[in-house]
Amino acid sequence: MTRGGKERQVKKPLLCMLLLLTLLLSGCAAQSQEQEPEAAATSTATDPNVRTTGTGFYFDTVVTFTLYGADETLLEDLQSACRRYENLLSRTIADSDVGRINAAGGETVTVDPETAEILTRALEISEMTGEAFCVTIAPLTSQWDFSGGSQRMPTDAERLAALPLVDDSKLTVEGNQVALPAGMQIDLGGIAKGYIADELAKMCENRSHGALLNFGGNVYVTGAKPDGSLYRVGVRDPQDTASSLAVVSMGPGTVVTSGVYERCFEKDGVFYHHILDPETGLPAQTDLTSATIVGQSSMDADALATALIVMGKEKALAFCEEKGLDAMLIDGEDQVYCTEGFAEKYSLELAR
Repeated sequence: MTRGGKERQVKKPLLCMLLLLTLLLSGCAAQSQEQEPEAAATSTATDPNVRTTGTGFYFDTVVTFTLYGADETLLEDLQSACRRYENLLSRTIADSDVGRINAAGGETVTVDPETAEILTRALEISEMTGEAFCVTIAPLTSQWDFSGGSQRMPTDAERLAALPLVDDSKLTVEGNQVALPAGMQIDLGGIAKGYIADELAKMCENRSHGALLNFGGNVYVTGAKPDGSLYRVGVRDPQDTASSLAVVSMGPGTVVTSGVYERCFEKDGVFYHHILDPETGLPAQTDLTSATIVGQSSMDADALATALIVMGKEKALAFCEEKGLDAMLIDGEDQVYCTEGFAEKYSLELAR
């Protein structure tokens, strides 16, 4: 690696997305409990060497949990919390808080305090990033289909008609009262999973020796592994998802990656990805292919990683340095750029 100014550049090809280095179990809400090889047969549920794993499908994502020394109901409680948050925050569930806000036609809606907390922070991040992250982007995102197989995209007329409806300054949150002008809608897809990861991590802190939670792009680790070693979060090449190209080593905290390759399609020779520019309603014209943030707030990292893609490399690096973020960016030429000290702080390992 070479050093230039306040950034570190890794001269090796690398496109990143998070790879959870634990066993993914088949089926929804599956779970198992097993002894680590060195553990005695008489270990109890609070023994740190007892590992419990589970998986489920929530938020259109495979969610996996690896718990060390967890109490006997923690895994079930984590899965129940996922179901509750999906019913509370999903844009596609009519009676969720988000569904009710979007259908209110300009009327004020009383929401759960957690929904209000997410929206309040979303507005703060929107202002901080100059609306590179924008929670009222739903009229634009609803015009595209990046994962359903139809490759639906808006006409220019449809897209331009929706642009005036995207304006976070018109969303008001006062206590647990939320108001949005008629015709506007919100989409918490860029921040909700981060909030949920934060809350489930809190559940694990006093009920397990350690935990590794993967929300498909948002990884949160708590406590410690049985041997006291750091957690190792793999970084996968999206062009060869069977192999890991880099590893970040860390203690308690979160790793969040946003990438243009996560949901995308090619049509008539043009590549389209799901990270839309709120100013145009089109996939962001960016020189970045992915952005990773390591920190303590998965909610903040979730929203900010998306904003960094929209900003582009130079503005994103300057933003991260100004805000003191630990970040790793990959540009369109597969060059890796890290904020000052990132590689050393997280013992960044490259596979080649």
